[in-house]
Amino acid sequence: MADVPDALPIPASLRDPLRALLRGESADWPSAATAEDAAQLVESIKQNGLGPLVYARPSDWPIRSLLRDIAIHAAAGESSRLADVREVLGAFETNGIRVLIIKGTGLAYDIYPSPELRPRGDTDLLIAKSDLEKVRRILHGRGYASSITSGDTLAIRQQSFARAGHVYDVHWDVANSPVVRDALPFEELLSRAIAVPRIAPNALAPSHVDALVLACIHRVAHHHDTERLIWLYDIHLLREAMSADEHARFWRLAAERGVVAICERSIELADEWFAAAPHDRARDWLTEDERSRDEPSAAFLNRDRRRGAVLSDDFKALDWRSRFRRLRELALPPLGFMRQSFPSAPAAVLPALYVWRGARGVLRLMRRVR
Repeated sequence: MADVPDALPIPASLRDPLRALLRGESADWPSAATAEDAAQLVESIKQNGLGPLVYARPSDWPIRSLLRDIAIHAAAGESSRLADVREVLGAFETNGIRVLIIKGTGLAYDIYPSPELRPRGDTDLLIAKSDLEKVRRILHGRGYASSITSGDTLAIRQQSFARAGHVYDVHWDVANSPVVRDALPFEELLSRAIAVPRIAPNALAPSHVDALVLACIHRVAHHHDTERLIWLYDIHLLREAMSADEHARFWRLAAERGVVAICERSIELADEWFAAAPHDRARDWLTEDERSRDEPSAAFLNRDRRRGAVLSDDFKALDWRSRFRRLRELALPPLGFMRQSFPSAPAAVLPALYVWRGARGVLRLMRRVR
């Protein structure tokens, strides 16, 4: 999964009004806001995935008309996306494949009042790894083209399938990094799954407790503590839908799986933007010892980390055999991947390109994650 760049900053004069608007409070357009501020806010709203949501909020803001096309586009594409998801789920069910709809699409039809309020570029599905080849055959048979991966099988736990504007990201683990990918095993999630009848009678998604843990992990493990607001709004809506017992179970699960710090950070940001007042935080449910444990996953919160440190942490989470295997896969990606990466290169220069790619990879290890 590619990193999502940080969104354009929200102008200082508009940060509090936007926060109030998203909370459903009265929010006047500040007289001090300039035309440049307005243009920057519109672009930031788009990049944060909030276009339909802000447009749906009643206001007399001058930018509202500029968000209309985004909202219309989201609404217009929803019925086609839903029809395709239903067909894919039906094909999976016919072939005995168990599947969970995770992240954006599952949340859009579960906790959002209208699914078009939750923009997304694909539909994320979680399956058992043992079903992967069968899933590939089904999607290929339906005309979907699969992405060619780099062959780094211990760090790539998903594959994309695309056809005519519809994209599925099929996952067989909840995260790519071995530091956190075993935090929520598929079979365990399936045992606690909830129905999402707005999608289909056979549609299942993770429970709210599990979905919240996953949302917190995804935000940092895949995107290095990005503050993208639509992901924080997912977290806010999940928390608002949970009972006291569910909050208690959430924090207990976070402590058991060693992700308390990343969950607390994610919830702190979500509360800052969307909650009327902080509630049900780690301090309310966990002991001081549970909150202060050394968690390898907390390293994801360091946005100044070098990519080399990320790779080192990944290696620490693997056994020795897996470490050697990953080194081999990093050094020698599949021929198909190399030809896709260098489509115009003659076969004779491919050995040199392997060397060049390896050297480039070493240099990338010196870069910060964001």
